[in-house]
Amino acid sequence: MAKRNRYREMENLMTKILIVDALVFVLYLLCAGKGWDVFKVISAIISTVGSLLCLGWLYITGEFPRRRSLWMITGFIGIVACVIFSLILGYPCPPLA
Repeated sequence: MAKRNRYREMENLMTKILIVDALVFVLYLLCAGKGWDVFKVISAIISTVGSLLCLGWLYITGEFPRRRSLWMITGFIGIVACVIFSLILGYPCPPLA
């Protein structure tokens, strides 16, 4: 019987969540570009809250300060930063006349 590797299971789950979170961010960008404000807001909230929840989970489980989980932390922080900056900067910008 194979021994369970709990870190590998958590890493696999977080990888799937990070991919879905990135796809929701891309959906946010598409909705913002098309001018679909309701979907833009919903996808921005889902992407931001999902990333923050995963960062919280990594902190609770003690993986936050560990070097082996740095790529997951960087991915989730990157998505939150991109959503916040694109909301602040008003993506997409109005066309220059």
